[in-house]
Amino acid sequence: HARGHRQRGPRGGGSLRAPAVNGARGVGDIRRWYQPVPPRPSLEGLLACSWSARPDGWHRLVPDACIDVLWLSTGDIWMCGPEETAWFFQLPSGVVAAGVRFRPGVLPSLIGFHAHTVLNRRMRWRALVGDDNERALLRRLAAADCDTSRMLVLENEVATLAATGGCLDPLAEAVLAMVTQHPRARAAEVAAAMSITTRQLHRRCLSSFGYSVSTLSRIVRFHRFWSIAELAAPGTPLAAVAHDAGYSDHAHLVRDCRAITGAPPGRFLAESFATFPDMSDPYKTGPRFTATLAS
Repeated sequence: HARGHRQRGPRGGGSLRAPAVNGARGVGDIRRWYQPVPPRPSLEGLLACSWSARPDGWHRLVPDACIDVLWLSTGDIWMCGPEETAWFFQLPSGVVAAGVRFRPGVLPSLIGFHAHTVLNRRMRWRALVGDDNERALLRRLAAADCDTSRMLVLENEVATLAATGGCLDPLAEAVLAMVTQHPRARAAEVAAAMSITTRQLHRRCLSSFGYSVSTLSRIVRFHRFWSIAELAAPGTPLAAVAHDAGYSDHAHLVRDCRAITGAPPGRFLAESFATFPDMSDPYKTGPRFTATLAS
């Protein structure tokens, strides 16, 4: 995926050195190679964003439950499935990329596949849509002469999928809304709110998101933390941010941050640069956290 981007930092553990939140970090760095833009209004229910990138060096990507479809100037189109933990990538120097980021649960519904079959996987687009469809899309992308036109081509492809593909799963949207708005909700509570059993909820979440509802909640809660941390006033204690994000205590945040990103919270925030608050991501928008997934 091309999301949660940052230059590769040292791997491994380390103590929490930064006791307080500092403001936005590294925005100038990210703007040199990664440019997200909001999708056209008619696609806001399907896409989190469209983006272009000119990556150089190693970058770490953090899970957000989304699926990306991306074109590389090498002449390839890839689908990047949802991930459970951060991963690193490096492309050859000079490679240009453009992509669209599907909101969680959307692409499996449109094309008709189970998200858990692409969990933690990167695969060729043709494996999902067939050789002929991929070749036709590659021709249109080859004719596009700039980042904006390539993103337009990809958004047109999404519009075609929406017009000819399957319908979105309303239960998936409802589950996302609930775990976004209620970060401490347990699987049994979510299932009860959906009027299904926990076993049914587990099966439906695997199909739509690739995750169990507990893993989905963990990722959403972490993005809530990241959003609050980026928007917090300088000097705000991380423990206070963790509480506001829905963590039971600071240790809970540390465990989740290490599991998802490979780093403790202080180091992660020092190394990371988020794409918000300049634009919405799948979980928040504007100066206050709001559940945009269900809107």
